[in-house]
Amino acid sequence: MSTAYDVILSIIEDFEEFIGKLERRREELEELKDELLIYSDSEFMESIRRGLEEVEKGETVKCENESEMDKLFKSL
Repeated sequence: MSTAYDVILSIIEDFEEFIGKLERRREELEELKDELLIYSDSEFMESIRRGLEEVEKGETVKCENESEMDKLFKSL
């Protein structure tokens, strides 16, 4: 037989679970908002397209680790 205490505890646990789900949804919505802002920025998207074209043409340098990055920056 459930006591009032058990019922209240169950309700509180349900609220905690619901609040946890809301927090996860809020984080997902923030990520979606960031993506939408990025993809709606025409200058940014053009920059990405230019970068992809440079990669295809072999005009970029790919650094595999930090020492290669240091070497690249020192060479500039």
